[in-house]
Amino acid sequence: MTVRPLPDILQEKAKKEINENPRSVDSDLSALKTWLQKQPHLHNVNPSDQWLVAFLRGSKFSLERCKEKLDMYYTLRSVVPEFFSNRDPLDLKIQEILKLGAFLPLRECKEKDGPRICILRIGVYNPSKYNLSDLLKVAFMITEIMMLEDDNFTVSGEEVIVDIKNVGVNVLSQWTPALAKKVITCFEKALPVRLKSNHILNTPTGFEAAYSIFKAFLGEKLKKRIRVHNQDYEALYKEIPKRLLPKEYGGDEGELQELTDYWVKKVESYRDWFVNEDKARSDESKRPGKPKTTSTLFGVEGSFRQLEVD
Repeated sequence: MTVRPLPDILQEKAKKEINENPRSVDSDLSALKTWLQKQPHLHNVNPSDQWLVAFLRGSKFSLERCKEKLDMYYTLRSVVPEFFSNRDPLDLKIQEILKLGAFLPLRECKEKDGPRICILRIGVYNPSKYNLSDLLKVAFMITEIMMLEDDNFTVSGEEVIVDIKNVGVNVLSQWTPALAKKVITCFEKALPVRLKSNHILNTPTGFEAAYSIFKAFLGEKLKKRIRVHNQDYEALYKEIPKRLLPKEYGGDEGELQELTDYWVKKVESYRDWFVNEDKARSDESKRPGKPKTTSTLFGVEGSFRQLEVD
């Protein structure tokens, strides 16, 4: 097994919160690999042990739930190309979005075993040049790097600050029901992400109406984890200490440009991994039973299912 050992404090949390038992991880990994080998539509999939452990942690070490997430993840790689195809970090569009610093995990957590804090800045991109799905693609790329590298993220989850400063109608109009349903499916059924809290800043005019509609699609647990601070940064600081935030958010931890430069280089360093992973996707023509397609997964009209989280 080639899995990075956890620090003691995170190991204790993993045992209590997500049922991780170091003595059974080897057998869990073997079970997943055997299962993958028996799936004719997943023969191009050969994930590392560290990658599989991220899925086990995101499934609270339920093998069946983990299999479902893995299957859906590699299916989405095939049927949602706007998120999961053509992810060369040196691609011009990806480079431009990376340099905007739209999605930035912060350096430090509140505690040594705390969740990773990330900032999503939706208003930094030009909606006449890019689509919201382009921004989400880059955010998913960074998320996958955290799945491989960040033990706080895989064990303790994440806290997201959503800054919607300068988000106008041209951006909001791109948040279609079809796109929303794909994003919700990624987080609910595919990616091993545990969202612990969501803090919304700098809400624009008309936000309340859009937010009330959006809330109708969310499960009760997630609703309770959303905080709308608008421009009340003092309320944010009560939950995310200033010492952890960049200077632009009134904090003490460097500037956004420093974080942006770091993540540009980090994503670039994964170029070979992203290029090779482009082949790791489901072959729906070989799936036992009925192949999964965009229409079977998301429908055309479809109705939103409530998103429940752990």
